[in-house]
Amino acid sequence: MKISSKLNQVILTSILSVAIVVGCVVAIPVAVHYSSDDDKYVATAEVGKDADELWLAVVRAAEKREGESEGEMEILKKDSTARRLEATDGVQTASIEVIPVGEKKSKVIITADTPEDKGKEIDKDKELAARIMKALCEEAKAKCELVEE
Repeated sequence: MKISSKLNQVILTSILSVAIVVGCVVAIPVAVHYSSDDDKYVATAEVGKDADELWLAVVRAAEKREGESEGEMEILKKDSTARRLEATDGVQTASIEVIPVGEKKSKVIITADTPEDKGKEIDKDKELAARIMKALCEEAKAKCELVEE
């Protein structure tokens, strides 16, 4: 009887420990590295998802925004084999690429051009690479944090 009680305590403690650790891992936000130079804006993130699964989320997010009145985007090219998509909002053109990094890990790279008629830097909230990454995070139901470089 005493052994069974001790065994139950060990099992319960183990289950709680695993639940706490897994809960902490899930709560860790995805770091989105964001930078710009004279001719482009770049947003990159490593995501704990399979590349094919992440690619489907990219396509869903792009197709959702195609035809929307606010934040409208037009898909210019889509290559599912290379997991690469090109889109425009009429001001900037962006390319999105999903690269497998491991079995359950992928890297997403979004590069948007700097419009020629924009002599100054575009506000992050309006910049296409940042907006696409935000939409992708929402589509994947991931908590993302922007890290400027």
